[in-house]
Amino acid sequence: MDEQVAQLLENTQLSQEGPRKQAELDLIHARTNPDFPLALARIAIQLRWPVVVRQSALAILRKFVEDNWSPEHADGVHIPIPEDTKATLRDAMLNLVLSTEDERKIKLGAR
Repeated sequence: MDEQVAQLLENTQLSQEGPRKQAELDLIHARTNPDFPLALARIAIQLRWPVVVRQSALAILRKFVEDNWSPEHADGVHIPIPEDTKATLRDAMLNLVLSTEDERKIKLGAR
């Protein structure tokens, strides 16, 4: 799933409206996959992805978590995040913030 989501994130950066809008729609549909938040976290952590893709993954992950972490804060459709996924996300973001990575934009996005 990581490859697919990363490609969609790259496509959201395209100047061509058609492919960009399709990628945005596909990301909305991907949200229902239980692996979606973890895929975003893995993309954000992996240095092999361009910084812009990693930043996008963090921004979308942040919004996903804000919308779905707890049911009482849900506006509209709530996609429950299992407790084990929450624990993995916490660890991944903490590791990213504490990493020796030099890319400040990524570390700030993980906060």
